[in-house]
Amino acid sequence: MSSTHGKRLRTGVGMLEVLVAAVLLGLVAVVYTRTTLFAQKNVTRGIDWQAEASAIEKAVENLRVGHSINRLQTIDSSWTDTTQGTLRIQVHVKGAVPPPDVVGGMAALQVARIDVVARRTSWPDSLMISTYVWVN
Repeated sequence: MSSTHGKRLRTGVGMLEVLVAAVLLGLVAVVYTRTTLFAQKNVTRGIDWQAEASAIEKAVENLRVGHSINRLQTIDSSWTDTTQGTLRIQVHVKGAVPPPDVVGGMAALQVARIDVVARRTSWPDSLMISTYVWVN
């Protein structure tokens, strides 16, 4: 006959273990939530930047067709692009005469520097490019 009188049998989970498990589960949930929110924010920004880049590309392509060099070198215009689905992209275009070191052997009267800034109207950040347009 064996005696179990001197030994305590352990049954169930203690309160301390339940508390530790709850704290760990809470920490995992907080980290998961923060990571998910960060990822969603970055995906949204990526979509915005892609839409802004498309608006810039379209603006530059439209400037290349049908504008004189004088108009391109002096343009200072803004508009809202609404062709990117539900996004509204504020576009600003500013032209200038390029510096002589950029023009090289070409006539300065055939090249314009164009700065294009695009920004989603509901976000503070923006994309900007500077390019040179040659008109023959």
